[in-house]
Amino acid sequence: MMQTVFDIAHTRYEEWVFFAIPLALFALAAIGRWRSKTQRWSKVLLVFAALTFLIMLIPLWDYHAMRRVMEEGREIKVAEGIVSDAWTRERREARSPGDIGYRYRTWEGFTVGGVTFGYWRGFQPSGASFTNRGDPPIPIQNGMRARVTYHEQWDDKRILKFELGPAGGAGGIAPGAVAAFAPDWTRFATAAATGDAATVKALTRFPFLFEGRELAADRFDSIWMGLFTPAVRECMGRAQPQTEKNRFVVFCAPYVFYFDQAAEGWQFSEFTADPEG
Repeated sequence: MMQTVFDIAHTRYEEWVFFAIPLALFALAAIGRWRSKTQRWSKVLLVFAALTFLIMLIPLWDYHAMRRVMEEGREIKVAEGIVSDAWTRERREARSPGDIGYRYRTWEGFTVGGVTFGYWRGFQPSGASFTNRGDPPIPIQNGMRARVTYHEQWDDKRILKFELGPAGGAGGIAPGAVAAFAPDWTRFATAAATGDAATVKALTRFPFLFEGRELAADRFDSIWMGLFTPAVRECMGRAQPQTEKNRFVVFCAPYVFYFDQAAEGWQFSEFTADPEG
């Protein structure tokens, strides 16, 4: 079962403390205007305070903008599946010229349902999207189940809701098997959704039982035309595999697709009619 680890709908804006900076500058400018004869420095301070206040408004605007996007469901996308290609890297970056030493930034990323996410851990001034800023941060590992609700903004994918579950789950499949299956499933699902029959064929185990006959690889065209209808291929692009004993199952009506492990990796091995399809 997946748990919600981040949801902008239940996240408060917590950066109000930074508004103390322009307020303090406004106060100093007011004092200077009252006590100084020339008042020149107080005017400069007043302008600087106004600019700082405007800068502080940007994260607040971003927070409310992302809340509206989520509430209205505008340009919202969902990636669901098994976490793969999870990585964390700490990068050493030189400070500004004249500074001594270096600063360290942790970058993190992962892939879910063929969609890749990445962010600077903990850095999001508005707090309006998930950047794993908790202490300690949430361990995101290959093989875990995830559902990511996100909004694409320029070249960035803003994670507005993140649901995460343990690896494996019901069915007795070991976490290592789940992690191993993830890249094969991503390849298969992407190929099916885009009409790449050659890749689907390469990830299918032969001989394949179809309409009561065992077909060899050279008869794959019959399997492709018979099973991978436009509706099924569209379903493959968003389906989430389930575990069943020591194999994976994908429900795309009117069929149930089964995947078993072979020497070459995880392969599409058989199908049945979906009783609920």
